[in-house]
Amino acid sequence: MAGGRAGTGPDMKRGAILTRLIEAITATPARSRPDELGRTCRDLLGADGTAITIENSVTNRVTLTATDSTAARLEDLQDVLGEGPGHAAYGAGEPVAAHLETDRRWPEFVRSALAAVGPLTIRCFPIRPGGRPFGVLSAYVTDGRKFTESPQTSQFLADALGVALLNDPPPTGDEPDDHSPWMSRAVVHQATGMIAGHLGLAIDDASALLRARAYARDETLARVAQLIVSRRLQLDG
Repeated sequence: MAGGRAGTGPDMKRGAILTRLIEAITATPARSRPDELGRTCRDLLGADGTAITIENSVTNRVTLTATDSTAARLEDLQDVLGEGPGHAAYGAGEPVAAHLETDRRWPEFVRSALAAVGPLTIRCFPIRPGGRPFGVLSAYVTDGRKFTESPQTSQFLADALGVALLNDPPPTGDEPDDHSPWMSRAVVHQATGMIAGHLGLAIDDASALLRARAYARDETLARVAQLIVSRRLQLDG
């Protein structure tokens, strides 16, 4: 009999994924939707944590949401170092998996991540509903655990998530949200421009210098950028 038992085939699983994403969007206020989508993806994948990033180039990368401190730290490190499985998935347009204890593709990221969060397995899926990636869904499980969904189903989730994000633009309001990912990225761009102007550097070089300063201080890129913009950290000190 074709298709197997009702409710167990891939089409039924994909239908359930779409239903969960729709519920996360329709039942959540606009400002909370990225966080709810992140939690929904975490639960669907059986992961310990997830993160959603968009525009994963070095200079424009934005972390929309991270479900916990470990997921956030993994994204911070990739932001600062400019390397890691999320960058690789975005660049290749294909899923990337990594185990921190055995992977050697990104030496600085692996070393720093192991020191910060310990051994993990990470899966990163390009968000590519139209074929071309515009972001990455990243998920991790702690050592000894496994994801509950296959890479194929997980990629379907990432692409469905992309449709949801494209049809749900960032919220607007009368007052800016200083803690939003968009504001954090704006501060990074401002700090990069200040470094470039003060030291006479190209933007790419200024961006690299900003990341190096964050790495040396073991702080997030957004935090160091805020210190520079507020002139609490010298550009050439």
